Amino acid sequence: MTAQLKRDIAVSMRLREDDLGLIDRGAALHGLSRTEFMRRAAVHDAGAAILNAAMVALSPEAFAHFNAVMNGPVPPLPAKLRERLERAAPWVWGPAEDCSV
Repeated sequence: MTAQLKRDIAVSMRLREDDLGLIDRGAALHGLSRTEFMRRAAVHDAGAAILNAAMVALSPEAFAHFNAVMNGPVPPLPAKLRERLERAAPWVWGPAEDCSV
């Protein structure tokens, strides 16, 4: 297979003028052509739809373990994570709000 893919299938669609304006603004912000912007958006959404529809099969033992973990007690947060959650955000001036979990 060559390094460059052949683009030989044209796709045509009708769009409302306001939708086209929004698409053009988004494409311009990314420095892409309208076609490339729409192609990327379509491929991204198609991938997301496929991932969302994927079925996960587990053995009965694995499913029982999964349920035990999901329904079991929540483990304590690691100290480093707790410290980071309690830190003031860099854009906040003044004492940090209470971020206890």
